[in-house]
Amino acid sequence: MRQILSLLLVASLFVVSAALAEDPRLVTVSGSGEVLVEPDLASLGIGVEARAQTVDAARGQVNDTVREVLELTRASGIAQEQVASAALIVRPDYQWMPESREQKLLGYVVTRRMNIRLSDISLLGEILEGVLKLGINQVDPPVFDTTRRAEFERQALAAAAKDARQRASVLAQALDMDLGPAHRIEATGGPVVRPMTERVMAASSADDAGSYQSGEIRIGSQVKASFELLGP
Repeated sequence: MRQILSLLLVASLFVVSAALAEDPRLVTVSGSGEVLVEPDLASLGIGVEARAQTVDAARGQVNDTVREVLELTRASGIAQEQVASAALIVRPDYQWMPESREQKLLGYVVTRRMNIRLSDISLLGEILEGVLKLGINQVDPPVFDTTRRAEFERQALAAAAKDARQRASVLAQALDMDLGPAHRIEATGGPVVRPMTERVMAASSADDAGSYQSGEIRIGSQVKASFELLGP
């Protein structure tokens, strides 16, 4: 009986030791990395809105402006497939009349949106100035990107992994321990592309298309990693 108990005790100690070996002391940290990039692509969202007493009149104004914008893009060498035009949006234009407590129909509002993708970013100032002169009255901030996005995303991811290890090393040193190998690392969320702070395009005058500057964009990544802590 004693021999059986001794064997069970040895087996239990072996299981505990194996469990401890498989469950090392870990420190888990987050890391982030960014790459600053000069963009070489741009996407410009624009729209035209017209008001008139009839739908046909308002639609005619909108269609005339859209046709002129298409002519402008063709003249600038922008491929037809890089210009997208959405369907017309029509809504009645009412005014509240307090005396009669009724809505009075003033006419109709017609809107049409367009998106212009530029593979030659130097054309952005010229296109912006041109569409404004043609009557475009809705302009979104340009969205910038790069043809080398995948390459820069990998660079940002590598920087995030290095940042995570540096953070873990700081914690290990603070605990008088050594930092061991990584046991787990994963990217948290997709790559982030965003403009730098204060990178708003601006022109010195309404006629100076060449004064537009795109600035830089940030391509960032984040990781979460667990490292083994070595020491007493």
